[in-house]
Amino acid sequence: MEVVSEQIAFPTLSVREMELIRRAGERREYADGEVVYEAGDPDLDFYAVESGRLEVLNPTDGGASVAFHDVGGFAGDIDLLTRRPAIVTVVARGPTVLLKVRGSDFRTLLGTVPKLGEKLVVAFTHRRGLLERAGVIGLKVIGPGHQPDTMLAREFLYKNFVPATWYDTDADDGKALLAELGKSEDDTPVIVCSGRHPDVLTRPSLPALARCAGLRRQCPDEVFGLAVVGAGPAGMTAAVYAASEAISTVVLDTIGPGGQAGGSSLIENFIGFPSGLSGAELATRGVLQMMKFGAVLVTPVTVDRIDAGDDDEPLALHTSAGDVIRARAVLAATGVRWRRLEAKNARRYERAGIFYAATSVESRVCTGEEVAVVGGGNSAGQAAMFLSECSRRVHLLVRGPDVSKGMSDYLVDRVRANPKIVVHHDTEVAEVYGDGERITGIALADANTAARADLKATALFVFIGAAPHADWLPPEVARNDKGYVLTGPDARRAGRWPLDRDPFALETSVPRVLAAGDLRAGSTKRVGFAVGDGSLAVTCVHQLQGLQRRA
Repeated sequence: MEVVSEQIAFPTLSVREMELIRRAGERREYADGEVVYEAGDPDLDFYAVESGRLEVLNPTDGGASVAFHDVGGFAGDIDLLTRRPAIVTVVARGPTVLLKVRGSDFRTLLGTVPKLGEKLVVAFTHRRGLLERAGVIGLKVIGPGHQPDTMLAREFLYKNFVPATWYDTDADDGKALLAELGKSEDDTPVIVCSGRHPDVLTRPSLPALARCAGLRRQCPDEVFGLAVVGAGPAGMTAAVYAASEAISTVVLDTIGPGGQAGGSSLIENFIGFPSGLSGAELATRGVLQMMKFGAVLVTPVTVDRIDAGDDDEPLALHTSAGDVIRARAVLAATGVRWRRLEAKNARRYERAGIFYAATSVESRVCTGEEVAVVGGGNSAGQAAMFLSECSRRVHLLVRGPDVSKGMSDYLVDRVRANPKIVVHHDTEVAEVYGDGERITGIALADANTAARADLKATALFVFIGAAPHADWLPPEVARNDKGYVLTGPDARRAGRWPLDRDPFALETSVPRVLAAGDLRAGSTKRVGFAVGDGSLAVTCVHQLQGLQRRA
């Protein structure tokens, strides 16, 4: 399988494809050993090899050789689409002639030659996967595994698919690197950025970490056709469809793409992926699609308020970064948030043993240990299956008498057949124990008798229901009794609709403000439904544009 992946990652361009690239770019000559671009360089260009050879080096791994590109090969990975700094260095080996397409023109090349674009994007995606599996790449994150700030930094980088290598300061290599940098445990997390002269950050804020990673936190001063708040499946889908239909689109997210689905270890009921895909894979593919069509992603940023203004004026989104983003329509796609565990001491140990996602970031801190998952739905079941691959034992804590009540049958069968998963029915978490830095055990309570029992565990993964993330929306947006946003006819029936015309299908009680996905009242909490809502939102944007043209 690895051989197939490498063949896909490093294809050879045909004579015709090379000619198309030659027309779009320019010829550049390089001497032996000359650097084409270096790790940390911004604004990458695309290079195809006409003659000679290129070598790819990984500076994070001491300059180790990663790959060679011969005639018909090409340099680059997904950062050509995300427009982030390079994570590798590319050097000419022997006299080399390259065909260069400027980064600013690269998206045009992808759009005008779809088959070539598909080959390049697929290769870029596989290359990034191969690099990440190499283990040492990108930024360096140095800190203890159960420290909340270290976990937040790793989660942020993971959700924004920024390559990073974690050095646990509870292990010898982490301690050695910390000492080499002249830092102490009090400075962690310590982040070593990429580049010729990398910055070393101590306890950085998310905005500072975003700058280190080359993420965009500001957007062009223009009036967008659509501003999407929330980069979950609904928001990403809307961005893909809108940008592909020439609607200028900006996407804003608090921490990174994926939404609630991004925290899932495996999504198996999304059509077209019979073997399933992780939330991270879904987020990566969605972001690459929307960026390929020209959508702008801004993270980490939150929207503090929306000013509606008059009908002929753009909506104004005021962000936590102090920016004002203007758009003709806004899509609220911030989804839901997992309900916080109310057990004693639970808040104290969030990201220090208590987690609300189960990805490779969280699983690495509990490898070979005893862990617990609380919840009775599919997310809890998938988390238990995923964690059973690396943990000694997984305790699935279900409040009701039967795990099959809230979980799909196929998943119930897998959970019951897994010898490393122990299901505890009629069980609640009463208290969390710890040593001040990480949890060491859990007090369980029988849901019927309140009888208590202790369970040794070093991590607790929580999936106990969700609440709508709608508190950032203006009070004029009508909600149902559970806080979910009303749209279309429901928004009008709520008595808040101010116009003579009917609201469009996903329009809230504030004109031109739409809602989609899990945030919306009446939605089915499934990835496929969110994708459908995202595409329907773009239909509503076209309808709004039609009104504006007639005005």
